Amino acid sequence: MSGTGLRVLTTADPARVGPYRLLARLGAGGMGQVYLGRSQGRRLVAVKLVHPHFADNAVFRRRFTKEIAAASRITGFYTAQVIDADADADPPWLATEYIAGPSLQDAVEENGALPEIPVAALGAGLAEGLRAVHAQNVIHRDLKPGNVLLAQDGPRIIDFGIARAMDAPTQSLTLMGTPGYMSPEQYLGGDLEPASDVFCLAAVLTFAATGRHPFGEGPAEALGYRVRHQNPDLTDVPASLRPLIAAGLEKNPGDRPATEDFLDRCSALVADEGMALPETFTTMIAKRVAQTEVFTGKAGTDDHGARPPRDEGERPPAARPQPLPRPVRRKRPPARPAAAVMAGVVGVVLVALLIAVVGNRDSEGSNNDDAASTSAASRSTGRAGDGGSTRPSPTPDRTWKAFDDTSVNDCLDASGDPWNPGGWLGDMPRAVSCGESDAYLRVTGVGKTSSACDSKPLDGESYWESPTYDGGRIYLCVERQFRDGECFLGKKGRKTGSAAISGYGLMTSWRCNKSDLPREYSYVLQYTGYYKSRCPRGSMTWDFRQGVLCARIVKAKGPAAREE
Repeated sequence: MSGTGLRVLTTADPARVGPYRLLARLGAGGMGQVYLGRSQGRRLVAVKLVHPHFADNAVFRRRFTKEIAAASRITGFYTAQVIDADADADPPWLATEYIAGPSLQDAVEENGALPEIPVAALGAGLAEGLRAVHAQNVIHRDLKPGNVLLAQDGPRIIDFGIARAMDAPTQSLTLMGTPGYMSPEQYLGGDLEPASDVFCLAAVLTFAATGRHPFGEGPAEALGYRVRHQNPDLTDVPASLRPLIAAGLEKNPGDRPATEDFLDRCSALVADEGMALPETFTTMIAKRVAQTEVFTGKAGTDDHGARPPRDEGERPPAARPQPLPRPVRRKRPPARPAAAVMAGVVGVVLVALLIAVVGNRDSEGSNNDDAASTSAASRSTGRAGDGGSTRPSPTPDRTWKAFDDTSVNDCLDASGDPWNPGGWLGDMPRAVSCGESDAYLRVTGVGKTSSACDSKPLDGESYWESPTYDGGRIYLCVERQFRDGECFLGKKGRKTGSAAISGYGLMTSWRCNKSDLPREYSYVLQYTGYYKSRCPRGSMTWDFRQGVLCARIVKAKGPAAREE
C-alpha cells in the first residue's frame, strides 16, 4: 500500500463501507483505495475498496470470494488479519486489521537502509508470517516493501493471497505483481509454490539492507529480463546475510531455501536483540501512531461524532500547461510552517497540479482479429472533474514543494482529465509506489525550460509545469504507465468502425463499463499488453515506443464498433 500517512477524506470519498465508518485515507494499494475505518464496536480496520477495473470482472469476484475465505484463516502474528469482506458489494471491499505504522518502502526511502540486525529481525518476522500464510495453502504473490508495514512490535505482511484474485482479469503478458520483486516463474504464469514468495522475501530484504531494488530501476520489461537472466546487485548486503539472500534469489525455485531456513538463520543472528530499529524509524512509527490518534479523536466519542474535515482542495480544475525540460534539481523555497500539521505530527502534504500539453494527434489502430468485445454492463458515475471549480487551489508553497520533491523515476497518481483534454485529475504531483494500481505516470525528467522534454504524445509522453518561488518555472517530463485490464479513451478512426489513439486519450483512465463518454471520444479501450512486435488475437495494434500497444474495444459511443 502506498502513501506517506493518513490524509483527510475528500468529498468524493464514501462516508461508510459496509458496517465501517471511514475516518481517513491511508493510501492506494494494488486493489484500489485504502481507508482507515472503525466498526460500531470501535475496532480500527484498514478498508480496501476494489478498483473498478477489477470490480467489473465477474471472474475476479468469484476468485476474490475464494481467496478471501482462505486468507481469513491466516492468523499469524506477523500478518495483518483479514476481518471482513463483501465480494457482492458495489464495489467489493475488504477489511483487515489496522497496523499503525509506515510501509517498509516509505520508511527506507525516508530514512535510508537498515543495519544488519534489524534486517535479520525483519527477515525472521516476515519468514514467520509467510509460514502462517503457506500453512493455509495461500501464496502471497506480491510480497514487496510496500506490502510490509512496520509496527511498534514488529513487521506485518499485508495483502496476502489477494494478488491471485486480482490476476483474474489479466490474461496477457502483463501479470499481477510488482516488477523487480516477482519471481522468475511468476513471469511465466501458471501455478506458484511457496518458493516464489521466498524469492520475493529475499528481494525485500535486499531493499531493506541497501535501500536499492535488487534488480535496479527501469521499465517493467527490463526488470523482467534482469529477474530471469541476470544476477541481483547484493552490494552492501551484510556478509552475514548475503549467502542466504543470494540463495533466496536463485532462478530455479528448487534451489532456494525454505521459509524455515530464513527463519532459523535470521533468528540466530538476532538472538535476544529484538527488532532494534534505528531511532529515525521508531520516530516515524510513533508519528503514525500519534497521527492515528488525532484522526480517531476527531471522529468523536461515538459512531455519530464529527468526522475529520474533508479536504475541499483535493481535485481543483487542472490548469493547462505546455511542453518540457532537461533534468535539473531546483533549490527549495524557504521553509514555512505547515498549516496542516496536526498535534505535532508531520502534516499531510496535499498535492496540486498544473498540466502538461500533450499533442492531440490521432493514431489509428490495425486489428489482429475480427472480434472485439463491446459488452459490459453500464453503470452511472459522475464526471471525474465535476465539482472542482468551487474548491480552493493549494497554496503556492505546497505547489513548489510538491514539484521540487519530485524526482526522476518517481511514479505519480494523477491521470488525464477526460472531460478537460489537456487537464489532469489530481492535485499536485504525489509519488506512489510504481507497482500500485494508481501509478498512472512515471517521471522521466525534471527541468526548468520547455525544451527539456522531447515528448512524443502518441508514445504516452507529456509534461507538467509550475511557477517556482523565484519567478522561474519547473517542468516534469512524464510517461504513461498501463496496468493490464485498465481502460482508457479512444477516438473514431478514419475507417468505419476503427479506433484511434490520441495523446490526450492515452493519459486518461476510464471505468471499463461506463458508456457516458466525453464528447471528444468514441471508444473505451482496454489495455491488453505491450509487446515487441505483435499483439494477441482480439486486440487492436498501434506503434508505441519501441514496440506495439495492444487494446480492445469494450465500449462504443452509439452503435457498437466493428473491427475491420
